[in-house]
Amino acid sequence: MYEYKGKTVVIGTHGNLMVLIMNYFDPKYDFDFWKRLGVPDIYRLTFEGTELKEAVRLWK
Repeated sequence: MYEYKGKTVVIGTHGNLMVLIMNYFDPKYDFDFWKRLGVPDIYRLTFEGTELKEAVRLWK
Protein backbone atom coordinates (compact mmCIF):
# COMPACT_ATOMS: atom_id res chain seq x y z
CA MET A 1 0.00 0.00 0.00
CA TYR A 2 2.82 2.42 0.76
CA GLU A 3 4.94 1.45 -2.23
CA TYR A 4 4.11 4.77 -3.92
CA LYS A 5 4.15 7.00 -0.81
CA GLY A 6 5.67 10.38 -1.69
CA LYS A 7 5.53 9.69 -5.42
CA THR A 8 3.37 11.06 -8.20
CA VAL A 9 0.96 8.53 -9.70
CA VAL A 10 -0.99 9.17 -12.90
CA ILE A 11 -4.25 7.33 -13.54
CA GLY A 12 -6.20 7.62 -16.78
CA THR A 13 -9.88 6.66 -16.76
CA HIS A 14 -13.32 7.63 -17.94
CA GLY A 15 -15.32 10.30 -16.12
CA ASN A 16 -17.76 7.83 -14.57
CA LEU A 17 -15.01 5.88 -12.83
CA MET A 18 -13.07 9.02 -11.93
CA VAL A 19 -16.06 10.47 -10.08
CA LEU A 20 -16.73 7.15 -8.33
CA ILE A 21 -13.13 7.15 -7.08
CA MET A 22 -13.36 10.81 -6.01
CA ASN A 23 -16.71 10.14 -4.29
CA TYR A 24 -15.15 7.30 -2.31
CA PHE A 25 -12.84 9.85 -0.68
CA ASP A 26 -15.30 12.78 -0.54
CA PRO A 27 -19.09 12.54 -1.02
CA LYS A 28 -19.30 16.04 -2.48
CA TYR A 29 -18.13 14.49 -5.78
CA ASP A 30 -21.57 13.20 -6.62
CA PHE A 31 -23.93 12.87 -9.57
CA ASP A 32 -24.28 16.66 -9.92
CA PHE A 33 -20.50 16.99 -10.04
CA TRP A 34 -20.38 14.24 -12.67
CA LYS A 35 -22.95 16.09 -14.84
CA ARG A 36 -20.67 19.18 -14.86
CA LEU A 37 -17.60 17.33 -16.15
CA GLY A 38 -16.17 18.44 -19.44
CA VAL A 39 -15.12 16.02 -22.17
CA PRO A 40 -12.23 15.59 -21.76
CA ASP A 41 -11.53 16.68 -18.19
CA ILE A 42 -8.41 16.40 -16.04
CA TYR A 43 -8.15 16.66 -12.26
CA ARG A 44 -5.15 16.60 -9.95
CA LEU A 45 -5.93 14.91 -6.63
CA THR A 46 -3.69 15.55 -3.63
CA PHE A 47 -3.68 13.15 -0.69
CA GLU A 48 -2.24 13.06 2.79
CA GLY A 49 -2.17 9.37 3.54
CA THR A 50 -5.61 8.17 2.48
CA GLU A 51 -7.30 11.57 2.96
CA LEU A 52 -8.18 13.58 -0.14
CA LYS A 53 -6.89 17.08 0.59
CA GLU A 54 -7.49 18.80 -2.74
CA ALA A 55 -8.98 18.24 -6.18
CA VAL A 56 -7.96 20.81 -8.78
CA ARG A 57 -9.39 20.92 -12.28
CA LEU A 58 -6.51 21.25 -14.76
CA TRP A 59 -8.46 21.12 -18.04
CA LYS A 60 -10.60 24.15 -18.88
